[in-house]
Amino acid sequence: MLQAASAQLTASTSGTDVLDLATQRMHWLQSRESVLAGNVANANTPGYVARDLPQFAGVLKDHLSVSLARTDAGHLAGSTSQSSIKKDIGSSSIDGNQVDLETELEKITATDDQQRLATNAYSTYMSMFSIALGSS
Repeated sequence: MLQAASAQLTASTSGTDVLDLATQRMHWLQSRESVLAGNVANANTPGYVARDLPQFAGVLKDHLSVSLARTDAGHLAGSTSQSSIKKDIGSSSIDGNQVDLETELEKITATDDQQRLATNAYSTYMSMFSIALGSS
């Protein structure tokens, strides 16, 4: 009941359902964790190519339609295009395996940190609703 009320309140006041967005983020992180674990598990599989999920920013573009505005002549002109630096995946082992364990472990660590952050933000948000509604 509390979640449904908070979802309606959030959607009606800001145009974005923050709790739904947090849920989608957690599902994305869980899926990414599974994909990365599969990469590590197949580190010795001949011909295996490491996989990853598309960035979560695509979901944000669907929910948030905020554009940059230049409100003063002294402001820098904003850009909505994002450039990304991708690692050259030219290296592979003798058997054709393209899993770099160091890179995969860095991604797993980053995903774990993002999960912890999302969980803490969700818990804090729910605590604020409990305080606002007068329940403990």
